[in-house]
Amino acid sequence: MESGRQDLDNDEMKESSRPSSVVPTYKSESDESTPVSFDQQLKSHELLNMGKQNGGESDLDDGTKERMLTDESKISPTKDATEVKFISENGDAKIDIETTKQTLSGMGKEELMKFANDPFWVRLRWFLFISFWVLWIAMLAGAIAIIVMAPKCVAPKPKKWWEESPIVQLQFSDSPTKDLKGFKSLLDELKEQHIKAICLPSIMKGSLEGHTDNFIELDPQVGDVNDLENLVKAAKERDQHLILELDPNHSSMKHSWFEQSVNNKDPYTDYYIWADGKTTSDGRKQPPNNWLSVNGGSAWEWNEQRGQYYLHQFNKTQPDLNFYNPTVVEEFGDILKHWLKLGISGFRLANTQYLTEDSTLRDESLSTIPTEIDNYQSLVHVYTRDRPENAVVLTKWQEIVHDETKGQGLFSLQDDIGADILEVYNEKKALINLPQSSQFLTTANASINATTLYKGIKQWITISSWPGWDINGKQYSLRQRMPGDIADSIVLMSMLLPGTPILRLNDTLSAKNAFAILAKARTSATFLYGETDPRVVNGSVFVYTRLKSGNPGYLVAYQSEEYPAVIDLSSIRGISEEVTIFAYSPNYAQDGDALKTKLLSNMIPILPKSTLILTFVPKDDVD
Repeated sequence: MESGRQDLDNDEMKESSRPSSVVPTYKSESDESTPVSFDQQLKSHELLNMGKQNGGESDLDDGTKERMLTDESKISPTKDATEVKFISENGDAKIDIETTKQTLSGMGKEELMKFANDPFWVRLRWFLFISFWVLWIAMLAGAIAIIVMAPKCVAPKPKKWWEESPIVQLQFSDSPTKDLKGFKSLLDELKEQHIKAICLPSIMKGSLEGHTDNFIELDPQVGDVNDLENLVKAAKERDQHLILELDPNHSSMKHSWFEQSVNNKDPYTDYYIWADGKTTSDGRKQPPNNWLSVNGGSAWEWNEQRGQYYLHQFNKTQPDLNFYNPTVVEEFGDILKHWLKLGISGFRLANTQYLTEDSTLRDESLSTIPTEIDNYQSLVHVYTRDRPENAVVLTKWQEIVHDETKGQGLFSLQDDIGADILEVYNEKKALINLPQSSQFLTTANASINATTLYKGIKQWITISSWPGWDINGKQYSLRQRMPGDIADSIVLMSMLLPGTPILRLNDTLSAKNAFAILAKARTSATFLYGETDPRVVNGSVFVYTRLKSGNPGYLVAYQSEEYPAVIDLSSIRGISEEVTIFAYSPNYAQDGDALKTKLLSNMIPILPKSTLILTFVPKDDVD
């Protein structure tokens, strides 16, 4: 009953909400089918239910022959209206249910929280977290280690001022006033020629040339300390450095050291080398041994006042100092410091091969050279020159120069040094800057040929990486030995050799333009760090190249004979097909002929006794 009552009530409620009449929903076939809203669908569903009797299963035939929906389950109000479409077409209601994609939502928050504090998962998370950072740090450390430990391209050691610039030896005859003040007027002209290294002659007090009366006082004829300091200041303002020539082997007899040594006054008693000598059977005095002076005759001289012989390897007015005496070595160290403090930047020491002698005064053996008995060449001088002990003395002085100039000072020798002696000197470290073996240049005349140049240069650049090239020497200058135009060619030929040419003032000014070009080129990477390849071409032309990868190359050619030539340089390593004239000696250009700036490397003309410098882009095979 209650259920029937409830049904009745429901029917009444439904009936009250129904419209008075049922309006079928349809449209003609010509109309387009349009989607029906969800509310309209619900009303349609209720109207269709009215055709049923008490909820019967069979449909009522309303006489219109319209097909009614029979399965209520086909319309689900739980469906999203965007996924279900109702279409009325020719009186039929059609339902279009779109296919929907199923998505995986994963575990919910509650399910995840079940594992959050699980010991296994906690340990796993920490293990993975720590492993990630350990691996990341290890990769970072490995990358840093690779960067730090990987071989690097070592930057070449910077060259010093005395390596970049030629050294110009000044003489007081070059000075307009014949003193230090006059040298100041030459600085600007030397700067225009890119000269940074200027060598002063001995400026110490002396009675004669080579006879030093005092090693720390200036000769009043050349100036005073103020003049020197002003010259140093002016040079530094122009980025120039002053070098001083000094002969430590001997002093003059007027030096206070010698005067006090003659009188046996301490500490000067052993500042010089004294010996008693020998007495013949008839009572005559003889020197202690057979040592000879460079100038000929005995190297010993009797001193009546002291009653002993003193050693002089040069003139008897130039007694040799005793460098076995450590006090004398220290004295000269103090002398070097004195000049360095006044602004001198380095030294060229003379006659250092004679610094020490055999302490037991043994006789020297006879030479095989046929000559007079008192001639210096008649003996083999193993006990009086180039002694290994010289290196000990020079090392102490070199350290002083190095320390006082913070490693920038020049410590070089004026004299040639043999390869064997240089090896002894450099046994522990490089002792001598700009070692020289330039006899083939210092004795050369206008007839020097390409083969002689090749042999001399090739030999010395193999022994020393940066030698000094003294083309003038101590006796006859280059221009005293050959015509000026040939001297210009020799000077220009030497300018790009690895090493430092040591020149006179006229050498820098004669071929002024070409010299300035080459002096400036000495600051290039090709010159400072490039390889050198010397050779002889056509039997008469001395040629060398300077090559460095990534930089322009240089080729220098000197025709040593009296005839012109056309040379083929194309087979030389690194030479390109086309080369450019960079500089040339004054005797290369003929009067009235315009020079081509570009030349083919297989057809290079060169005139007698001339020097030609070419530049080019090296081929790819240059490392």
